[in-house]
Amino acid sequence: MAGRTGFGDETWRLALAGDVAALEGVAELLLAGETGDLGYDGHRARAFARAVGGDTQAALAELNEGWTEEWPAPSGYAADVARVRFLAGDLAQALDALRLAARSAETPDPAVAELAVACVRRAPRCRAAALRVAVAGGSPWRRLANALAVLRA
Repeated sequence: MAGRTGFGDETWRLALAGDVAALEGVAELLLAGETGDLGYDGHRARAFARAVGGDTQAALAELNEGWTEEWPAPSGYAADVARVRFLAGDLAQALDALRLAARSAETPDPAVAELAVACVRRAPRCRAAALRVAVAGGSPWRRLANALAVLRA
């Protein structure tokens, strides 16, 4: 997920705010003509809109439609699946996808640990699963820092 975060960060902020209309607008703009690398970002925005609206299956299908061999890396795609699951309220499956994202990345995206913490804040009963995410990837120091963040949540 490193290297291309501009649209991704903004669409994630819109999703957390529950702004379905803005997400749909972003998707339309980015998918108009499917120019270059923006296709996935458009499908991602639309997937987040579907997830906020409660349609998890449509959201996952939309996300899958945008995924190509070139972008994103499997770990980034797994993190986006986790985001969709989180938005839809399926925290257990969100954490499963996050664990996959953490284990499959050479350098885990800090957003993975942040989302694990958000899951615990939303449902403290998820702490054990979030700890498994926290220690799934990265250097020993990064794993410790992630675990501490989850424990503090």
